Amino acid sequence: MRIDFTGRQMDIAPSLRQYTEQRLHKLSRLLRDRYSAHVILTAEKHRRIAEITLKFREHTLVGLEETTDPRTSINGALDKLERQVVRLLERRRRRKRHPKPMSAILLNVLGPSPVDHEERAILETERIPIKPLAMEEAIEELNGSKSGLVVFRNSRTEQVNILYRRPDGNLALIEPES
Repeated sequence: MRIDFTGRQMDIAPSLRQYTEQRLHKLSRLLRDRYSAHVILTAEKHRRIAEITLKFREHTLVGLEETTDPRTSINGALDKLERQVVRLLERRRRRKRHPKPMSAILLNVLGPSPVDHEERAILETERIPIKPLAMEEAIEELNGSKSGLVVFRNSRTEQVNILYRRPDGNLALIEPES
């Protein structure tokens, strides 16, 4: 955390500098000391303006307040910055992170194991695309499939289903529980 002070038309007293640093300490708990701040205090006639620029990651936040007292101006600017920081952090927490839908799965064909306790060797790996299909389309796709199974996203339920041909010639459908 780095804090720079600039005084325009006024000198910044050490007590005012310390007061500002104490108030910025509250922000350091939210941002975990990963920011830099630039405090500009300006005196114009009877007005005292506090402008605080906060740089956090790729964000630049600015709090600006104009009153007759420099401490009140600093308080107002820091209150505005706190609201902006809380809004920024809440937006990052609230953002929903959905996993990317699977576009394909890998089908491994295992060879026979010579002894039961040894692992089977993978003979062939096939990439099977997951397409959105209706049940009738999946059945047609299965008839033309060489692997004997179709992995598809059911267009009615939007879930991944597996349709395969059983050894007795009937079709079987595997679908997840809702």
